[in-house]
Amino acid sequence: MDDTIKELGNSPVIPVKMDLDSKFSFQCHKGLGCFTSCCGRIDIFLTPYDVLRMKNRLDISSGAFLAMYGQVMELKKARIPLFMLRMTEDKKCPFVTKEGCTIYPDRPVACRYYPLGFGILKSTEVGGGDFFFPIKEGYCEGHNEEKEWTVREWRNSQEINKYDFVNKVWLDIILSKKLLASQVVPDEKTKQLYLLASYDVDSFRSFVFESRFLDEYEVDQDTIDLIREDEVELLQFAHRWLRGVLFGEGGYKRKMKEKTEEG
Repeated sequence: MDDTIKELGNSPVIPVKMDLDSKFSFQCHKGLGCFTSCCGRIDIFLTPYDVLRMKNRLDISSGAFLAMYGQVMELKKARIPLFMLRMTEDKKCPFVTKEGCTIYPDRPVACRYYPLGFGILKSTEVGGGDFFFPIKEGYCEGHNEEKEWTVREWRNSQEINKYDFVNKVWLDIILSKKLLASQVVPDEKTKQLYLLASYDVDSFRSFVFESRFLDEYEVDQDTIDLIREDEVELLQFAHRWLRGVLFGEGGYKRKMKEKTEEG
């Protein structure tokens, strides 16, 4: 099996493919001279669950969070938009201070992974599937610490499994072969619908409960009660509905309209 991955120019990515049992040494704390140095001049992609956790931490709506802290980017191959964290004018994370991250318990999953990166190989490749790789910034002193982890232990300590579980359907959407192979450029309406159901859980709640949505789609009462009270369930519901809209699979069926006699 090829145990290397493509090196990205001058990137700090080390071209070594790791699995869940691979070991590495790392620890980050205030005593390091590089503390918070990694929180700037980087691209931090946001997942839907990142946005939900961060907007609740700040006690604002998802729409307000995205307007203030989100920046829309598009994947070149799939042509679908993704949100990145908007950096300050001096290219730093808006939530970092000299004392550290002000939203640390609800930081994005990309921050939780560091100093690891995460990738997915096409299933047709030898050893296809999820893999991990080390990221080593030249200034980072955390790699010199004695604390040793396996990738599995690191993921557990950073609650990454929770993020993966909530984001699963959404990740399936953005990595779908149908989406990647499509030559059709989504129109603006489709992009806005995608962003609404992906990230903006508060606006999606209004879409479900303050429009004719529940008159149009077959949704059982238990699910309605659940998504009305639990926004994590609502977010996952939004992703299942979006998958059905985009691919016609695993979503919610439209109700059959009753035929009326013409007078």
